[in-house]
Amino acid sequence: MFDIILRNLSQRKIRTALTIFGIGLGIFAIIVMGSMSENFNKTFETSFALTADKIRVFGSSGIFGGSVTTSKAAEVRKVPGVYDAYGLLMAPLEEGGGMSFGGNQVIGLPPEKSHTVLGPVQVKEGRDLMRGDRYVTVIGSSIATQYDIGVGDRIEIQDKYFTVVGELEYTGSFFDASAAVPLDIAQDIYDMGNMVSMIFAIPEEGVDGDLLAKRIKLSVDGVDTLSPSELEEEAKQGLMIFSVITVSAAVLAAIIGGLSVMNTMLMSVMERTKEFGILKAMGAERRDILLMTVGEAAIMGLLGGLLGLACGWVAVSAMNLWLVEKGIVLFLVTPRLVAIAMLFAILLGTLSGIYPALRATGMSPMEALRYE
Repeated sequence: MFDIILRNLSQRKIRTALTIFGIGLGIFAIIVMGSMSENFNKTFETSFALTADKIRVFGSSGIFGGSVTTSKAAEVRKVPGVYDAYGLLMAPLEEGGGMSFGGNQVIGLPPEKSHTVLGPVQVKEGRDLMRGDRYVTVIGSSIATQYDIGVGDRIEIQDKYFTVVGELEYTGSFFDASAAVPLDIAQDIYDMGNMVSMIFAIPEEGVDGDLLAKRIKLSVDGVDTLSPSELEEEAKQGLMIFSVITVSAAVLAAIIGGLSVMNTMLMSVMERTKEFGILKAMGAERRDILLMTVGEAAIMGLLGGLLGLACGWVAVSAMNLWLVEKGIVLFLVTPRLVAIAMLFAILLGTLSGIYPALRATGMSPMEALRYE
């Protein structure tokens, strides 16, 4: 049976090649768009794991609203169950840049809390910030690569030059694209007075983070909170929307490829009507015709999937190599994505071949033999 399927495909080389290319194009789109979604999900998971024990406290006007002051950290620290609390100022590194996902950012933090904030990430070279530091910074690996700088070099932030005293290990999280500077210096260069973007509250050992977040909200005036579980839920909802948008566009392209398979198989069935009649007259069963026709479609789906996977892998690898010079990793091809793409390609080919196969098996031998 398999040799018959291969012979049938090879007899229509151009049509088969174009059909495989159509499916390959759809799978290529799934790999490219899906790998972007996979990378964003991994970045969030890693970032969340590094800060999962912390409660976000921010002004009632909303996160990054700039309406909470450093004095609020002292009030939060007094709430029963809070082990420590400190303010952070988050701002874009590049002038005119925003706080978009994946953008370079400055983290203003109390120097004495540097190990607490950056502690989950190892310092690859140099040191953490220390009490008394002024215009110095600890940079993430992406910034070091993008700006081609290391310990001892200087980087310009808001028209001020900061000396790099430490470089962090690569983590695949937002820490890679961050530059940590003393909080008072960050407030000064960004003209924020005593404002901070948020306060991180660390629960005491054994204290439930969700309950403590509610207690802080009730105990401290003018603040709202986001517990680790709430942050995870909100972020996953946002990532889900992004994944649906990106993957839907790719799946649409793949479905168009599937329609090309159906069109090819319908034409093939019509051209081989007499052949099917001869096979039935010789004793071939409906099952044999069905397996042969669906098998052709499934093999085209498999070959198209392999083609799209190979081209997609090459494309995202090339783009990552180009982007790494800018300190960015945008795509991540995971085993899960590969499995989904290949399964989708095979199923797409198989399902697209079912209707033509049913048409082929529905012919009576006499009608098929008379077909011209």
